[in-house]
Amino acid sequence: MIQPLRAVHRRAFVALALVLPAILLIGLGARRPRPGPKTHAPDEPDTGSMVKESSTLWQKHSIQSRFYRKPDRPLDTYFVLLSAEDLNEPDLLLYWATNAPQGNVLPEDAQLVGVFATGKAFLLPLHGKGAGHLVLFSPAHQTVFDTARVEKLP
Repeated sequence: MIQPLRAVHRRAFVALALVLPAILLIGLGARRPRPGPKTHAPDEPDTGSMVKESSTLWQKHSIQSRFYRKPDRPLDTYFVLLSAEDLNEPDLLLYWATNAPQGNVLPEDAQLVGVFATGKAFLLPLHGKGAGHLVLFSPAHQTVFDTARVEKLP
């Protein structure tokens, strides 16, 4: 009775020794590449003219902010954020708000701009409305990560 069970176990372990490494290699090959913060080129508009550039807008972190306008869309303002350091906060979201956040709570009028990525171009949702605040918010920790006051652009 023990001999047949040993034979089944031997075949099962040989099968697992062949199948598990194959599954691991297939899984590693199927992963999407994960670019580092400095590996991709900035998504800056090619045909746009720079309206403003500042590295002192953000309160807590060193993030360079560049604002652009395209000649074919003069009312739209695009901005690119270039972080000098790795922002080790999970799932940062970028919001636009006319009022400054109070503590770690987003203002009620906050509009989602997109998922924060260094070097990615975003459309500023002000459309000539004037000044406002860019807010980096971490939904994982429910905290305001950083804010930047944006004055009315020329």
